[in-house]
Order: sequence, then structure tokens, then C-alpha cells
Amino acid sequence: MPRKMDVLLLALTVSLSLGAAKLQAQTYKTIDVPGAIETDCNNVNANATIVGSYVDASIINHAFTYVGGTFTTIDYPGSTGTFGYGINNSNDVVGWYFDSVGVTHGYSYISGNFTSLDPPGATLTNAWSINNAGEIVGAYTDSSGVYHGFDLQGSTYTTYDAPSSILTEFTGLNNKGFKVGIFDDQNAVEHGFALVNGHFTQIDFPGAVVTAADRISDFEAVVGLYGSSTSGPFSGYIYENRAFHTIMYPGSTETRTRGLNSSHAAVGRYTDSSGVIHGYVVTK
Repeated sequence: MPRKMDVLLLALTVSLSLGAAKLQAQTYKTIDVPGAIETDCNNVNANATIVGSYVDASIINHAFTYVGGTFTTIDYPGSTGTFGYGINNSNDVVGWYFDSVGVTHGYSYISGNFTSLDPPGATLTNAWSINNAGEIVGAYTDSSGVYHGFDLQGSTYTTYDAPSSILTEFTGLNNKGFKVGIFDDQNAVEHGFALVNGHFTQIDFPGAVVTAADRISDFEAVVGLYGSSTSGPFSGYIYENRAFHTIMYPGSTETRTRGLNSSHAAVGRYTDSSGVIHGYVVTK
């Protein structure tokens, strides 16, 4: 008997020609860090704690968490900029930071302790997601500047490259170890993908030129963004129940969906008509 996720991914492949509808009956809320000139919400856990990044008035990037109306800033010690991208149900956070000479490293922030993360030979590292078991996924560049996906369990790094790709990044994983990400094919076209028990499936939003898969939830829905041009503007999407649905913040010129939790709350960023970027959460 096929595994549930294999069936979902087969349905995903079949559904690519079926089109997509806008997500209905949703409640959107803007999330702005006080005093920030840009706010990005990048993931949300089962406790409704959001992780993200903001840009202050001095054009410095900071990571943050947000829950119950309270923002907490996270800055890697000695960094010149910090970004928050992943969070698990224990409020462990991962992301990346710039060191004093501008090199990008991944990090984890667990129980108040920071750890710098770099796969062997990496010249740049982005840590994207962490699950409840502490497994971390992300991407790094090698000495030739080529992007590879990585999985970190304990102290062991494993590299992953999508088939026939020139770039691969892991961006999300769930508590079953199912992973999603992006890859560029030999023509430098960007696609999303899912990796389940070693089984690779390409994800392309119907009719889109660019598709990114950013997260996969425990109930096996995928969120990300798509666009008709490599330079945008982009729209967010959720894929669940064998259908794609567009997520577009009302009145926005662009919307990106970055994260999803077990209560179907989705987070991301949107650009308003004045070009200002805000974070958002959308709930049913």
C-alpha cells in the first residue's frame, strides 16, 4: 500500500494542470515590529509563536520572535546582522547571521545558547528549518559558489543535490522528516520540490515560471510562492487536499508565504502600494 505522503505527492503531480483558486474565508493580520522599516514573518509553530526578521531605522537586520503581542529581538553575538527563519514547538530558532567581515553563517538558538553552523567547506550557510527532534535543514555554498542542500542531525551533516540541478536548497521539514526546498534546473529555472523517504517530486504551481516550496506541515500541506517572472511580483500559495490555493494579502502588490503550523495559520510578508514590506499571519 502506498504511503500517505507518496499518494499526496502523486496527487500533486497530477494536479499541476488543474489550475488554482484564491483561498477563501481567511482572516489576515499585519505584523510589524515597532520602529522597523521592514518586517518579514518566516515561520510559525504550534504554539502560534512566529519567527522572523526585521530591518531597523539604521538598516540593520535582526531576528525576532512574536507571540501574544510581544516581540523579542534575537541577535547573534558579535554579528552585523541576524535573520530568523525556523522555529520548532520548543521555541528553538535557526537562521543565519553576518560576521564582522560580512561572511554568512547559519546558527541555532536553543535554550538561550547560540551555536554557529557551517557544513565542512562551506563559504556561506543558511539554516532554514528545525523540527522537534532538533533536525536542521538549510543550504550552503561550496568553494565554487554552488548551492547545496544540507541536513544536520546531531553533529552529522549530509549534503543533498536535486536531480539534474545546478542549485539546491532545503527550506523546510516537518516532524516526520519530510523535506521541501527549491532547485534550479540546467536552464536555471527555479522549481519547488519535496523529498519524502528518498523519493523526489518536483513542485510547479500551474502556469508559473518560478515556484518555491518553503515549508511542509505535519499534515503534509506545502506553502511557498510562485510568479510569472523571475523578478516577480510573487504570490503565495498553499497546496493541500490535492489543490493549489493562492494566498494574496488584500491590497498588496506582492505576497510571499513562508510558514505554516498545525492550526493552518500561515505567515509571510507582503508589499503594500507604497512599497513597504510588512509581515502577516493568515488564519481560517
